[in-house]
Amino acid sequence: MMTTKINFIAVMLALAGVMLSFNGQAQKHPGIIRQTTAHLDSLAKNDHFSGVVLMASHGRTLLEKAYGFANLADRLPNKPDTRFNLASMGKMLTAVAIMQLVEAHKVSLDETVGKYLPDFPNRAIKDSVTIRQLLTHTSGMGNFWEALDKAAFQHYRTLKDYLPLFAASPLRFKPGKSFLYSNDGYMVLGLVIEAVAGTDYFDYVTANVFRPAGMSATGFPALDEVNPNMAAGFTRSTEQPGKWLNNNYTGVIKGLPAGGCYSTAGDLLRFAGALTRGKLLGAAGLHEMTTGKFNYERGKYGLGFVEEQVNGHRIIGHSGGNTGIADELMIVTDLDYTVVILTNGDVDNYWGVDAFIRKQLVGATPQTRNYDFTQRLISAAISKDNTAAAALFHNKPADIVIRAGVIEQAGNKLLWERKAAAAVRVCRLNVLAYPEESYVYLNLAEACRQAGDRTEAIANYKKYLEKEPDDKDAALHLQQLLKL
Repeated sequence: MMTTKINFIAVMLALAGVMLSFNGQAQKHPGIIRQTTAHLDSLAKNDHFSGVVLMASHGRTLLEKAYGFANLADRLPNKPDTRFNLASMGKMLTAVAIMQLVEAHKVSLDETVGKYLPDFPNRAIKDSVTIRQLLTHTSGMGNFWEALDKAAFQHYRTLKDYLPLFAASPLRFKPGKSFLYSNDGYMVLGLVIEAVAGTDYFDYVTANVFRPAGMSATGFPALDEVNPNMAAGFTRSTEQPGKWLNNNYTGVIKGLPAGGCYSTAGDLLRFAGALTRGKLLGAAGLHEMTTGKFNYERGKYGLGFVEEQVNGHRIIGHSGGNTGIADELMIVTDLDYTVVILTNGDVDNYWGVDAFIRKQLVGATPQTRNYDFTQRLISAAISKDNTAAAALFHNKPADIVIRAGVIEQAGNKLLWERKAAAAVRVCRLNVLAYPEESYVYLNLAEACRQAGDRTEAIANYKKYLEKEPDDKDAALHLQQLLKL
């Protein structure tokens, strides 16, 4: 009886601890939501933020707000249920589908591609690349985007249509020996799903992922068809200040196993709930898939999911991006928070939202500190001069890594705003931080050209072309400047 009483007390104390933890988080909800809403409102007012942000705790939606325009040309606003292109977030869907077939004993993670695709045209891939290596981006395969850019992309609709774009490409390294983010690898995973399941990839994912999760608004619409309630992506033009460009011709005609399906914030919340509550996979499969194994930009890459350990908290999910697309699903597993960020504008606003929400939920991280310091550098260059910014850079903490992409986007935004002189000052920051990189000289040359500084534009185009002699556009700009 004493043992039973002690065990009962222990269980009650544990439950009390859980409730106290939950109540502590619940008490934080109003402040987190209030501050996040104010930040989003400011971005929408001052920086053209366009998208939908959802925050939920224990499956209950705390914040779901839409900003900007789904169709900028006609000023049609985004709504909470607007469908957005998920880009590489779709890799999570392919990973779940594969792991379902693993649980059904129809696929083995450590079998080679040839087991399931005996007629695959690339022997090196067929005989030496495993399913696990495809999922973890350690296959040595590359990316078909450059080949697709040269093709009539509207003709690519089935997975087999894409095979000629990458099937003959040699492996970049021996499978399993390195990490290289590969869209090609996820295309092969889609073909494996089709071969094993005996059905179209899109039909399999719809029946076995979307429907069980209740994702009724999610799918793979072809972009040359009439599709309602979808956000079109747009970006700032740096060549024509003040003008917006759409992304109609920068993606694929239909989503793929590597990414590109369309979904809503609500559906992604339902996906997260179905995933973590065992509706899509068993506990062992979920653990295997979401456990990080290889160092990634942020955290570690698992099997189609990224895992981060931050200040004692665990985050799983995936981001996605392309021209006019920047998204993320973030699940803080120990706190049972889910965050969905879907945007259809330039990536700088996504970075700002992501960093702000992470600090609200799990505290400052190396990545958020890098972002914040980089923003301080940019502000110094804009408001003062490069002397002040250079002094700040040279006195930066040793652990800070300057975010080159954040600087590049800030320069682009300034060019769009017709503030070319400030853009020049900002672009100099990347030359200061990364003098060995070729693109920093191209960015500075473009800014100098638009600022009317012919001499410095010529000098930086030359530096860039020494490193990248095949860039015909840069060479043309240089020739035009030399003729003036």
